[in-house]
Amino acid sequence: MTDLPYHHDWKPQFETSIGLQVKWFGRWGEDPEWSVEPSRLASDLICFFYLEDGLCTAIVNGVPVALQPGELLVLRSGDVFSLSQDSSRLQTHLSACLSLSRDDEANVLLRHAYERNYKIEDRKAYEQGFAAVLEALASESRWRNMHVTAAIFAWLGELQEALSPDPGIEQGNSKAVRHVLSAQEWIQQRLDEDVSIAQWSAACGLNVDYFSRLFKAHTGMSPRTWLIEARLQRAARMLAYQGETIEKIAASCGFNCPFHFSRSFKRRFGLPPASYRSVRLVRGFVDS
Repeated sequence: MTDLPYHHDWKPQFETSIGLQVKWFGRWGEDPEWSVEPSRLASDLICFFYLEDGLCTAIVNGVPVALQPGELLVLRSGDVFSLSQDSSRLQTHLSACLSLSRDDEANVLLRHAYERNYKIEDRKAYEQGFAAVLEALASESRWRNMHVTAAIFAWLGELQEALSPDPGIEQGNSKAVRHVLSAQEWIQQRLDEDVSIAQWSAACGLNVDYFSRLFKAHTGMSPRTWLIEARLQRAARMLAYQGETIEKIAASCGFNCPFHFSRSFKRRFGLPPASYRSVRLVRGFVDS
């Protein structure tokens, strides 16, 4: 008589490693004060912002994107974005920010070439799938983690089917993405220094032309434009506090000339630095 195989010796029918991290997942809106100040998405995250109702405008890497109900905005690692609404039609949105790691890769979703925004054809199905995740998150069941994980993967699977992102960057360009993320991290540590694009590209081990093309392809901005934006964003954060003079803030953000800093800041934010600081304090953006 032939020995029967043990069950655990059989080849698995299906295997997966789960490395899911959710930064936020929820439904927000119907608030006349709602807006999102300029922010940068962390390097390992992707965000899906779906407008359920109302009117909303996003500015992503300096480019305005007007959203209508049923449209979905995709934000990727390193994107600089802000959000505002039309006061005559208050918005409601479904927003999810997450990473899905596998092996030693922080977020495999970043391999895919998503477009910036999409029109969701079956709005009811999308909203129901999102609601199923919210229901699981609110559950107090002892199996809550399993229910949440299952609901998120079901929602994400349907979303991938609907968007059909091009997986073309999965192999060859994954290294390029890492180059860009490393370049951003390197320069973020040196925003107060007088660094040329040639020095920046050399630090990344790339020639200037290739570095510039690569950087713009993955961020939508030239290295110089991205660097100026990063410096101005740092200055805006520092201006929220009264501890430093505007001249010191300018210098610590890489602007050797206060006049050039003031002009650049006003062009970007619509107010000179001193006025911007006053407005933020009056509106209560920081503790008094």
